[in-house]
Amino acid sequence: WSLAGMEKEQWAWVHMMFGGVFIVTGALHLFFNWNTFMTFLAGRVKGHMRVKREVLIATLLTLFIFVTSVARWPPSSWIIDLNARIKDAWVTSPASEPPFGHAEEVSLAAIARRMQLDLDQGIAALRAQGVQFDDTSQTLEQIARHNGITPMAVYAILAPFERATDKGFAGLTAEEVEAKLAGSGLGQKTLAQLSVVLGVDEATAFARLRAAGVEATREDKVKDVAERYALRPVELAMRMLALP
Repeated sequence: WSLAGMEKEQWAWVHMMFGGVFIVTGALHLFFNWNTFMTFLAGRVKGHMRVKREVLIATLLTLFIFVTSVARWPPSSWIIDLNARIKDAWVTSPASEPPFGHAEEVSLAAIARRMQLDLDQGIAALRAQGVQFDDTSQTLEQIARHNGITPMAVYAILAPFERATDKGFAGLTAEEVEAKLAGSGLGQKTLAQLSVVLGVDEATAFARLRAAGVEATREDKVKDVAERYALRPVELAMRMLALP
């Protein structure tokens, strides 16, 4: 994705640099004011340090934010949920959802193998759309940047050429299901979305979950439900598929 003319990776670089500047500046400030700092502490100790109201309030507020964040209680949970909704808003349709995490860092040849794409047809489609690249060892990100488009736009051209032999989960073993779902961002999907991915009728999927002792709604996130029942996200998928 991109925002304000900058790509995701560029925003990460900016975030990293400003975080580093903050840490280094804090360390330098303490270094150059060390004597003053130690004198202040010594004076407080001798004078039987009195905790100011502001310090107490700040400490309690910090503890409150820490505990509510870890336990996912309001109001921290509201911010966490808002963050999740904003992330979901970037994906406007299943077609614009990345095939797996960090797919933009994978070469064209590797993503064809991973997603069972017909590489020759995919290359022809990219050429037909005017997408230029040197060879299939280039990553989707490199190809996208060279052509002034997003990696997802590159993948969207390739996606129709996924081989039919890779469709569906019927007949797969638990190990094969886990391998196929690895890196697919499973935890961020809702249970309703997961049933679509698995090709299982929604009513059937939820009936199987209830039979396994899992109570949830269609809009619940896979990750949240899995944590609630001490399961891994892929184990919820296996229950929807009625796999042991």
